[in-house]
Amino acid sequence: MTDPPRDGTEHPESLGECLRRHRQAANLSLADLARRVNYSRGYLSKVETGRAPGNLALARRCDQALATGGALAALMRHASPAAPPDPAPAGPPARAPASDRPTADRPGAETALPTSAPLPPGLASGVAFMLALDATHGALRRVAGDDLSPPRRYDAANRAVHDAALYVAREQLLVSATVPVVAAGEAAFLRLIAIRDAIRTGAALASPEYHAVYHPFAESLWTFRMALRQAFGQEPVTPALLDRIDWSDRERCADCGAVARR
Repeated sequence: MTDPPRDGTEHPESLGECLRRHRQAANLSLADLARRVNYSRGYLSKVETGRAPGNLALARRCDQALATGGALAALMRHASPAAPPDPAPAGPPARAPASDRPTADRPGAETALPTSAPLPPGLASGVAFMLALDATHGALRRVAGDDLSPPRRYDAANRAVHDAALYVAREQLLVSATVPVVAAGEAAFLRLIAIRDAIRTGAALASPEYHAVYHPFAESLWTFRMALRQAFGQEPVTPALLDRIDWSDRERCADCGAVARR
C-alpha cells in the first residue's frame, strides 16, 4: 500500500487540508466549488476545517472538479482501508461508516438500514433515494413555514434539495435500479421538484398552491415505496390495509377538507 499524501509534516494531510489546498490552487471559492460538486457551501466549509469528515463520493466529485488526479479519493481510501473499492455515493451499507451517517448538512440522505449484510446496489440505491426524497420534502416544508424574503426563500428551497444529496441519490438510482423502480422514482422526483418550485415562488404550507403539488407527490412517493417492495420480493400493500382511501393523503389533510372514510 502506498503512503498517503503528506503536507510536509510528519502527519498525513487530512481530506479537508488537501481539499482546501487544491481549491485555492484552482482559484475557486467555496461557493464556486459547491456549485460544481452539488454539495452545500456550509458542508464543504466543515469538511475543510475538519468539523465534518467528508466521504468518498464527495472526494471523487472534488477530484473531478479540481483535476487533482484522484488525490482526494486516495486520502479517503487510506483513511478507510476496509471500505469497498466503489461504494455508492448515497447507498446505505449494513452499518454506514461515520463519514456516511446523517448530519445537519445532509439530513437523511445517507441513513443506514439496520440490516445484517449490505444490500445489492439496485436495492440500496432505491432505499437511499426514498430517504433522500423524504428528507428533501421535510426540508422544503421547513422553508415553506419560515418567514423569508423572496430571494432568501428561493435560495433556501434550492439548498434544501442540494443539502439532502437528492441529485446524487437520483444518479445512483438511474444507473443501478430496476426499470419499474427507476420509473416510479423519477415520477416522485419530478413531483418533489414541483413542490420546490411552488415554495420558491412563495407557496405557504396552508396555501392551495402547496397542496396542489404536495398531494401528487405523496401519492407518487407511496407508489415508489410499493415498487421498492416489489423489488425486495415483498407482497404489495394497499391503501385500505393502512386505513387509507388512497395514497394521496387528501383524506387526512385538514387544509383540503376531510373526506369521509368508506
